[in-house]
Parts: sequence; structure tokens; C-alpha cells
Amino acid sequence: MSVIFSIVLVFAVMLAGIRLKLGLGLSILAGSLVLALLFGMTPAAWIKAIPKALLTEEAFVLCAIIAVILVFSALYSASGQSARFMSAIRGRIRSRSLLLVFFPALIGLLPMPGGAIFSAPMVQKAAEELDVSPRDQTLINYWFRHIWELAWPLYPGLILASSLAAIPVTGLIALMWPGPFVSISLGWLLILRPALKHAPRLPAATEQNGGDSGWSGGIPLLTAILGSIAGEWICARLWPGRPMEYGVIAALILASLASLAMARARWTEVLREAGKDNTLSLLAVVGGIFVFKEVLHQGHVVEALARIIGGGNAVFIMASTLPFLVGFVSGLTIAFVGATFPLLFGLAQSTGQEHLVPAILSLGFYSGLAGIMASPMHICYLMTCNFFHQDPGKLLPRIIIPGLLLIPAGMVVTFLNTFWR
Repeated sequence: MSVIFSIVLVFAVMLAGIRLKLGLGLSILAGSLVLALLFGMTPAAWIKAIPKALLTEEAFVLCAIIAVILVFSALYSASGQSARFMSAIRGRIRSRSLLLVFFPALIGLLPMPGGAIFSAPMVQKAAEELDVSPRDQTLINYWFRHIWELAWPLYPGLILASSLAAIPVTGLIALMWPGPFVSISLGWLLILRPALKHAPRLPAATEQNGGDSGWSGGIPLLTAILGSIAGEWICARLWPGRPMEYGVIAALILASLASLAMARARWTEVLREAGKDNTLSLLAVVGGIFVFKEVLHQGHVVEALARIIGGGNAVFIMASTLPFLVGFVSGLTIAFVGATFPLLFGLAQSTGQEHLVPAILSLGFYSGLAGIMASPMHICYLMTCNFFHQDPGKLLPRIIIPGLLLIPAGMVVTFLNTFWR
């Protein structure tokens, strides 16, 4: 109980910091200090953990991706390409629901951390004529940005899980394919439908005359998406062992240049408008998350959680709880996969249940995704709340319910996949 109480106390400290306007980055850093002290680390050890967490290639890559995302998003919006493409899409979409979720779902195909900040301006634009509140815009953007995470083969978490379980990625997709349908259903039922309850019907779209009717505005966006897919593949082939996200960074830089080249306004005006985003504060959030993650590791928090959950015969209980808890306290898919799956798979093998590894993986992934979607540490959640000027603490209860429901949904899907084949 003391372990769970300690974790609750850590999150209470972070949420208090946010309420006191200390800033997200500083609040998370304060939470990491409390976590360190509660799990036996000295203040000196916590201080030493900071450079160890930040001076890594993983931290550099994540900060670089966040920075380039923000630059591209700002340039894409300031150059007018985003509005033109949105107008073109609006002319083809008659469904209110589809109009709101189209861009988060599309950007969700980009396997990059913090991608929700990219689709946020597009959701805001789409919501203008639907009278959807900023609170609901935040939830829609955040949830539907992640509907593919259970089955899209470019996500690093799935790739790592495939490697740990010795299951080919194609086999993993065959196992996890119902996941996006589960996420879409929960999002529609608990987030999208209530948001559109009092929304007006879409007015008839006006035809645009001449030119390309705005479709060329999608070129930078498609450059980012297709370039990221190609870039990851090239990195995996030509640069094995190094982060595939370098390909994503290159694609986003190329897409940023495309936005500038296609800008109808003067470059100086576009760059001035793009420079208004507060990039440094969001990079501070990333730094705080990495320090928190390092403290999780040095404080042996995952091992402490495993001890209180159960032993060898409780592998399914552990698969449905341990990834959730690690995902909740870290907000990172890689964290719950890397920290808990080796433990779960090893436990299955040591108890003669190797044949259940696919089921354990499936249940563990649903559980872990539930944790990160309900987590106030999730970088996409924090960045989306920041964009729409929403208090992460006040909004958290709205996102916890659909997040938690991923666990029973995952149990049902896993049972059907495992025993009804």
C-alpha cells in the first residue's frame, strides 16, 4: 500500500505545482524529486540523475522531434497551407464527427512523440463552425491522435514488443488489429458524441473556383507523413541500431521547407508568425519527463510495484495491472513495454506458460495504453492542454474513464483471440 500511496503523493505534488502556476516542466521535476526521496534516493543521487537523464541520445532525439514538430506546425499554419487544405477537406466532408477526428487520426499515422500538438490547430479550425468547447477540442485531439497505437507497425513500442516476444511484426498486427476499432468506439461513445450533442449541422460547403481548390495545401502534410515512413525505413536499413526517429526529423525539416516554399505571404512575415510558439517551455516538459523516467529506473519503482501485485501464478493479473501502473507514472509507451514485458514474458516461461505469451502481450499492451492515455505525464496530453489553455488536472477525470475502459475491452479481445480461434 505504501508504494501506491507514494505514487499518488507524487502525482498530487505535480498537480499542485500546475495549479500554483509553477509550469509543467518544473512541476514534473518537483514530482521526480519527491519520487526519488520516497523510494530511497538521496538528494545528491537525484541531482546526479538529472544530467544522466538529459545527456542521452534518446533525450536529444525526442527534444529534436518536438522542436521540429513545433516549427513545422507553426510554419504550416502561418504560411496559410493549413487553412487552405482544411478548406479543401471541408468541401468533401459532410460528417461533423469525421471533420473533427480526420486530422488527429491522420497525424496519428506519424510515429512521433508530441504529434498531438501538430493536429491541434486543425481541430481548432474544424471546431469553429461546430461550437465545440476548447475542453472538448482538447479531448478529441488527444484521444483520436492515438487510435492507431495498438496496431500501427511504425510505432516504436510495437516494434520493441515484437522483438521482446520474438513475434514478427506482421504476426503482432494480426494479433492486435482490433485495437484501433476499440479505441475509435470508446472515443466516439465517451468523447465525440457528447461533444457534438448540441453542435449545429454543418452548413453546405461553398465551391472554390479556379486553381487547385486548396488541395496543394496538403503537400507539406503528406511530405511529413510519407517522408517519416520512408525515413524510418531508410534509417532501419542503412543505420541499424540507431534511432529510426532521425528519419522523422529529416522528413519534418523537408516538410517545413515545403511550407516556406509554398507560402503565399512574405517569408519574413511567415517566420515572425511562426516564432510566436513557446518552444522552450515545452522542451522543459520533455526534460522533466526524462528526469522522472530516470528516477523511476534508479528508484526501482517498477520492481516495487511488481512485488505488491503478485507472483508466478498471477501472470494475467500482473499483465493487466503492471503495464497500466508503469504507463500511468511514466506516460511513455516505450517505458511500460521495456520495463514490464521482459518481466511478464520471463514469468510466463518460468511457469511453463510460454504458449500464453501472445495473450500476455495483447493484454499488457491494452493495459499499458490505458495507463499512458490516463496519465498526466503523457507529453501529448500536456502539449494539447497547453495549446487549448486547459488545466491538465481539471481535465484528467474526463480522459481517465475511456482510458481505463481499454483494460476490460482488452481482456475481451484477448480472450476471443486466444480461446475462440
